[in-house]
Amino acid sequence: MVEVYVGRAQSSKSGQFERNLEGMKHLYKSALLLSFGWNIFLVIGVIANQSYALSRAAGGQFDSFPTGIRIAYCLTLALILFQMEILFSSRKRPTALYAIFFFLSCSSVLVNAISRSANERWNVIPAAIIAFAFYREFKASRA
Repeated sequence: MVEVYVGRAQSSKSGQFERNLEGMKHLYKSALLLSFGWNIFLVIGVIANQSYALSRAAGGQFDSFPTGIRIAYCLTLALILFQMEILFSSRKRPTALYAIFFFLSCSSVLVNAISRSANERWNVIPAAIIAFAFYREFKASRA
């Protein structure tokens, strides 16, 4: 809710609030795009068996990613692209879809947090940002 003030001093406070709110929306969208970008970068690194992804994915336990994991990461890439399409399109989705992706993202936060690889634990940050985005959409769809 935005309040409208009559006095000049109070009017500038309302304008400042609107600018701050708009700035937070841009920051949120930027953080979400960076999170998805990081995830796509890592997943493509696993699919292509790149050295930078070895310590940042699949527990950091492989010297070379097995074919089965690389195929699973192809499916993961499709899932990430679908998540982006859900969050950045203007189409309304079923509330259950937001809930499923919220819980899936929460499980990603948990799995990354308990990883043996220190580099993989950093993946908690983008996973948490994506989880928050789905939580936000879930709450908005129920209202």
